[in-house]
Amino acid sequence: MIRSFKFALLAMTLGLLPVVPLVQAEPLVWGVVPLPGAFNVHNGQVTGGILFDSMRLLEAQLPELQMRYKVLPMSRIKQHMDALDNLCSNGHLQSAERDRVGYFVPLMLFTPIHVLVRRQTLDQLLIEDGKVSLDWLFGRTYLRGALAKSRVYPEEIRERLHQAQVEGRIQALGGSMAGENLLLMVSHGRLDYVFDYPLIYTEVARHFSLSEPLVSVPLRESPHLVQVGIYCPRNAWGARMAMHLDHAIREISAQPETLLALYRRWLPPQVYGHYREELLRFFQQRAAASALVLD
Repeated sequence: MIRSFKFALLAMTLGLLPVVPLVQAEPLVWGVVPLPGAFNVHNGQVTGGILFDSMRLLEAQLPELQMRYKVLPMSRIKQHMDALDNLCSNGHLQSAERDRVGYFVPLMLFTPIHVLVRRQTLDQLLIEDGKVSLDWLFGRTYLRGALAKSRVYPEEIRERLHQAQVEGRIQALGGSMAGENLLLMVSHGRLDYVFDYPLIYTEVARHFSLSEPLVSVPLRESPHLVQVGIYCPRNAWGARMAMHLDHAIREISAQPETLLALYRRWLPPQVYGHYREELLRFFQQRAAASALVLD
């Protein structure tokens, strides 16, 4: 018996016996829409951003998954979701339309969406308690505003923005993959205002040539932090992946300082300081939440 063991050991050493292959990591393709400050993209490769950094934390938590990133416009992401392809995508607001084709997994919070204007336009706005109202904006037809066709806006103002578009009080424009071109149009005087997140404008101002810097004004109708997350397709693969990701996110959220460090890196200090306690509560609640229940 000892001789048999020694022979087997020698045979393995000499490569005479087959070696059991290592278990390969399961591939997970992420559809990524370039969004300054969230997913920064250079030469077709994701290079940084708060959402990309959060996914690197997920990647470290899930070594059994081999993650790769595919940079796509939102229209292509929607096509993949509608077709129930095995692809997940991060950085989405939850919506009824997307829920019909995908499973939503909450990940983190964005600061409230603001109105972005030039300094001279700011002097024309009616600002009360530091905020401007959508009704006041839409009542001033001489102010030219726009929505990005590729974006989904926070639920609390989504219907009001749609109504204003139908009434012709604001237009929807295409252009860049994530709509950041509208910020440049405001800076160059082709528009008077757009709606966007301070995180995104800060990154646009850092990397693009602005004719004039913009001023960010909170919206009265959108005072809350916005939950963003991941969509995976509404099929068996997507359900399994969504539950897998949900477990990992709850594990990461149990160490909230790791996630708060991302906000410290990507948000202006005064913005991070203002929302820190609310962000901390969100991650504490996320860590304590029950496992994702799929319908």
